[in-house]
Amino acid sequence: MGRIYLDNAATTPVFNQILQSLYTWGKEYFGNPSSIHSDGQKSRLLLEECRREIASVLNCDEEEIIFTSCATESNNTIIKGLAEKYPEKDEIIVSPIEHKSVLNPVKYLARKGYKVRFLPVDKNGTVDLEMLEKWISPKILLVSVIHGNNETGVLQDIDKVSKICREKECIFFSDTVQSFLKEDIPEIDFLSVSGHKIHAPKGIGFLKRNKNIEIEPLIHGGGQEFGLRSGTENIIYIKALKEAIRIWIENKDRYISHLKELKRYFVELIHKELPGEEVVSENVKTLPHIVSVIFSNIDAQTMIMALNSRGISVSSGSACSSGTPTPSHVLLAYGYSSEEALRAVRFSFSIFNTKEEIKKTVETIKNIKKDFNLFFF
Repeated sequence: MGRIYLDNAATTPVFNQILQSLYTWGKEYFGNPSSIHSDGQKSRLLLEECRREIASVLNCDEEEIIFTSCATESNNTIIKGLAEKYPEKDEIIVSPIEHKSVLNPVKYLARKGYKVRFLPVDKNGTVDLEMLEKWISPKILLVSVIHGNNETGVLQDIDKVSKICREKECIFFSDTVQSFLKEDIPEIDFLSVSGHKIHAPKGIGFLKRNKNIEIEPLIHGGGQEFGLRSGTENIIYIKALKEAIRIWIENKDRYISHLKELKRYFVELIHKELPGEEVVSENVKTLPHIVSVIFSNIDAQTMIMALNSRGISVSSGSACSSGTPTPSHVLLAYGYSSEEALRAVRFSFSIFNTKEEIKKTVETIKNIKKDFNLFFF
């Protein structure tokens, strides 16, 4: 057995059939889609075909799909673009468990004078919708609630959030990077997707917008993507993104079933072989591919490095700067202490993982814990 990769919430390996096709697509579709000659129009036709097929997946109009480089760009475009367009609305409601590509643009606006309200989150990671109903009003610029959390996998009821926002005539945005294709996504005003989370290459993503709500572009230039994202479109990666979505949809039932079985098996083994270790948010609805475990008597960085040295790749929600880890803001919002948050490790699975890899991982964790406890205790 080679290396075991269990960090698929960070990024996924590209589908082999896409990797094998990139050269061919690059040779065939090299024209600039903004050019009016045949080579350019050949690329334009492909671009719009991809947009049309992706729009059909989300049951929205084609012009509501805007291609970007990734979800970070999409999130910044949505948040800052709305702020630029509607400066009279200077309040934002956001969950404290968002990805940093949402939280940091919001903090940027806060420094410019925006009032930011953070929705309370319970121990299981579920946002307080009663507080949302209490706070929300037409003067709010934006409500942002992530669909599936990237650290714990906890799913929010964004259908209910969307209904609350519609009743109050407030714009609703959700980061759907981890949930896209794995969970049903209701009709919402704005959402973001990154291709490299679903086995497409890095460097391609899109945002879905409500065409009846205007935003200011983040990038100015030639006016591509309906004037919202200037720059020559990355035709080859857009094609790759569309193909990754197609492959997912054609195999969705099998893929989701496999991910759920891997997760079930992993959690079962953790409880059996490592009793006392805490699986975060085990009793609420979560994504089928993400599990966060808070280990006792060993910090996340030590566990991650020990697993890596034994051929297993995982990660944590702790960010390292100059070698000093900081606790996950997500787990702190759940009510965990800093010390507990620093012991949390994220395991995220893909369709390419196997039960044999899961078993080997838990056996390895058990051995690491045994060695660590013998040495330090």
